[in-house]
Amino acid sequence: MPAWKRLLSFAALAFAASCPLFAQALPGWRIGAAAGVVNDVKGTFRIEGFDHYDFNVWGDYVTDDKVAIRAMIGQLKVRGSQSGDQVSLTPGGPTVTLPEFTDRIAYGTIGASYEYFEGDFTSGLFAGIGVYRVKPDSVDPPYQAFQDPSHTAFGWHFGADASFRIVSKLNLLMRLTYHYTTVDPRRQLLSATGGFTYRF
Repeated sequence: MPAWKRLLSFAALAFAASCPLFAQALPGWRIGAAAGVVNDVKGTFRIEGFDHYDFNVWGDYVTDDKVAIRAMIGQLKVRGSQSGDQVSLTPGGPTVTLPEFTDRIAYGTIGASYEYFEGDFTSGLFAGIGVYRVKPDSVDPPYQAFQDPSHTAFGWHFGADASFRIVSKLNLLMRLTYHYTTVDPRRQLLSATGGFTYRF
């Protein structure tokens, strides 16, 4: 298993194992998980572009009634940046349309959320920075030169969410997040996810 995956797995296990201790000492802790769809919005936006997935888990520390500090890990599956391009596979050869490539992007982010509470309804605006590990799925040898390279990129994100209390400590959440990575090919991704949060 790659080192970055071992690190993320260890961090997630350590956070999960320590949550009961944090809950006793720091009642402002909150955890959550969400899944949904993602759209590559670089240069264009199409509703039908929400055709791949985003899955993530996170932990928040709510510093007061309005501000939360958030650490998140997740994975995106997205189209490769050259999917559907017209290229020649050999010098002087005929032009062909590339098939759909897919990339898997593991990410870890940290940020802050400013929240508004209205009874059982909460809305929030958030932003932060993160690290994105891009790994393309395998393709046939003639197309490998046109795949996105495996790389790690710094990036940032922002978005908005809304949640509704189901029971005293459990909320149903809906969230829109825009991700931007700073290494070519620079990705601009919009995810729409839904999930649950639990506050200790």
